[in-house]
Amino acid sequence: MWLFWLYEFLGFVGVILLIFAYCHFSKKGFWSFLWHNLKWVAWSVVGVWLLIAILCRGDLYNAARCYFRGESMHANTKYSIFWSECQIETTNGSYLPIDRTRALPGSKDHDSNDNGIPADNLIN
Repeated sequence: MWLFWLYEFLGFVGVILLIFAYCHFSKKGFWSFLWHNLKWVAWSVVGVWLLIAILCRGDLYNAARCYFRGESMHANTKYSIFWSECQIETTNGSYLPIDRTRALPGSKDHDSNDNGIPADNLIN
C-alpha cells in the first residue's frame, strides 16, 4: 500500500513541477499563478490522483480483499504489490503467501487434516 501512496505523492510533485516549469518559461510568478488559478490547480491535482487510483485499481482491490480476509481470520495480513499476493504474518513475524499455506506453525489446526481430525488419530 505504501507504493500506492508513493505514486500519489509523486503525482502531486509532478503537477507542481509542471506548473513551476510553465511559470518559469512564461516569466510569470509561481505563487501569483497559484493564487489566481487555485481552482484549476486543485482540479489538476485531483485529476492526477484519480488517474493514479484508476491505474492502481486492481492492486487497491486486492489490498482491500487481503485486509478483510485477514480480519475474518483474526490475523495480520498485507498485500504485496511486487509479488501480487496476499501474505499472512506467522508467529515469528515473517510473512507467507496466504494462498499456499495449509496451516500455520503454532496454530491450533497445524496437525489436523481438512476435517479437523488430528493427524495422529487418522487410520491409514
